[in-house]
Amino acid sequence: MAKLLVAVFGLLCSCLVLAGSAPQATPLKPGMEPLLSWFNGAFTSREQASYDSRFTSAELRLMEIWPGYQGYRWVYAEQYLSMRSIRPFRQRIYRFSPAPDGRILMAELTMPRATDFAGAWHDPALLDSLTPQQLSLRHGCEIWLTRTPSGEYAGHTRVGHCSTDFGGATTLVQHIWIGPDSVRLLDRAYDNAGSPRWGSPGEGYVYLRRSKGFGQ
Repeated sequence: MAKLLVAVFGLLCSCLVLAGSAPQATPLKPGMEPLLSWFNGAFTSREQASYDSRFTSAELRLMEIWPGYQGYRWVYAEQYLSMRSIRPFRQRIYRFSPAPDGRILMAELTMPRATDFAGAWHDPALLDSLTPQQLSLRHGCEIWLTRTPSGEYAGHTRVGHCSTDFGGATTLVQHIWIGPDSVRLLDRAYDNAGSPRWGSPGEGYVYLRRSKGFGQ
């Protein structure tokens, strides 16, 4: 009886340790490279802003987190104006999974009290308290990425499916292009009448990969 109690106690302790630990890794699903290698690192739109006054200099930081959790790939993304790094205007977690036909599904998730994690791209410990179970999926905002003839990945949300309540708009269409040295983002938001309310100018924001030693 005593041995049985010891065994049960040991099992309970093990379960408690696992419950408070980081997400457990599982084998990664194949077919997500080179996309995830490209969608990682430091990017800036500073060059675009220098010759086109419609754009503001902004920064994009991408960092893979929770490697192998549930077989997905997870990326923390943070965007902020170049002159206001302490106040990001967008923070997201993206979850990537491959399809048999070669496409890659990019799901967008939000986090509670996102400002608590601002700056996690240079201080990953800020994300220690965050778990996948705390995230909220933005239903309808998924993007199927496909490899284009030029070699980059491209995709967009389905028209009328990604909802928003910002700036008088009710629906948002997001376009993304991902290459080895750049990420281009184009947003278009519309109201119920189909009239444009806000969005990226021109061809969208072009974030170029920062070279090593270019600073933060």
